[in-house]
Amino acid sequence: MLMLEKTNFQDVTVFKMGRSIGKYVLYSVHSFLLEDTLIDTGTKFASDEFLSTIIDGGKKTHGGEFLLEFKERQVNKIINTHYHEDHTGNNHLLQQIYLSEIFAHPDSLPYIIKPDNLKLKPYQKIVWGYPESSKAKAVEKSIHIGRYQFLIIPCEGHSAGHICLYEPQEKWLFTGDMFCGVKNIYLRQDEDFNLMLKSLHNLSQLNIETLFCSLKGVVNNGSQALADKVEYMNNLRDETFRLHKAGRRPVQIRDKLLGREGFMFYLTGGHFAKINLIKSILTQFYKNN
Repeated sequence: MLMLEKTNFQDVTVFKMGRSIGKYVLYSVHSFLLEDTLIDTGTKFASDEFLSTIIDGGKKTHGGEFLLEFKERQVNKIINTHYHEDHTGNNHLLQQIYLSEIFAHPDSLPYIIKPDNLKLKPYQKIVWGYPESSKAKAVEKSIHIGRYQFLIIPCEGHSAGHICLYEPQEKWLFTGDMFCGVKNIYLRQDEDFNLMLKSLHNLSQLNIETLFCSLKGVVNNGSQALADKVEYMNNLRDETFRLHKAGRRPVQIRDKLLGREGFMFYLTGGHFAKINLIKSILTQFYKNN
């Protein structure tokens, strides 16, 4: 089953989508529509519901067809915060319908243009699926969305070519997957905790009232939320270093600080795991010693 919810925050339309088993949503992701621009396009498996909501305000049409002649919102631009399949899943269809221009960091382009480069794990294919190829171009250092002007901020750690979008007048920050809540206890095998911490520290220096997060949706008191996350990550790193110096093995450190592995570890075959977080933290310890 699929889950799709549509809400509004000021001028931003917020779409929350995901694949569910009964009442349990495996993993939800948000897309944000501002003026004529969509920031991330969500998962391919929610394409019918998502596109019908954009095109005709959620009105269902017989046979799953879209009322293409009636377009409630014109999506002229798409900005992908990064290339992951749950952020680019509807690029192709939207580009077909609206002839949208798609923008992303140069390091994301090879994966957006040729999704086979993603090399998805089995769970990613089940939960999100491969996006279809779409045409995309490199985003500049800033971009206009209607009356708003956003600064493009490259952020390392989650993926190559990840960007955040900052609107200094509104004090908005669209974070992609850089925030995802204050206390994260899992890490992908290909993420870098230490680079993420550096990126988040830099973001926390901005004056932010509202975060638009791909996982959490709209988060108020954005500067404080980022500062809390940086503090949590610093404390977790310091405790990990302390326990490692005391002779604890990574698995023992994980058990003490984060607990044993849970559902996500088994669902993803270890690709998304607590032990990845501890091991990534320790790479900085080994560099320093």
